[in-house]
Amino acid sequence: MQGIELEIKLEIGWVKMNIIYMLFAHYVLDYPLQGEFLAQTKGKYMYSLLAHSLIYGLGMYMLLCFLYGPIRPSIAIFLVFSHIIIDYVKATAKNKDKALTTYLYIDQALHISINLLLIIILSWRG
Repeated sequence: MQGIELEIKLEIGWVKMNIIYMLFAHYVLDYPLQGEFLAQTKGKYMYSLLAHSLIYGLGMYMLLCFLYGPIRPSIAIFLVFSHIIIDYVKATAKNKDKALTTYLYIDQALHISINLLLIIILSWRG
């Protein structure tokens, strides 16, 4: 029985570390790697939003592949398109005060929730 308990504790510890890696990658991919130009123009030009979303989605996909081994490319597509949709809503908001407060918090919560859900699914896949 102790062997199973130890295995479960090790598995949970590994998942916690992966969550920390994901949060760090999220911060780096969504802010510093976005750059000032993309941050300022992703609400005006679709190519800016696409470039930012590709950087984020493919970067997060590479992290997940590093942590879990080869995974379906459809996950990369999902990460890119979900990022486009979430950021488009925030970047094109009419109320710019809300875009920098309420919508930003919702944006971040959605991105992190998607990544967390992927980590949970990938951690317990068979």
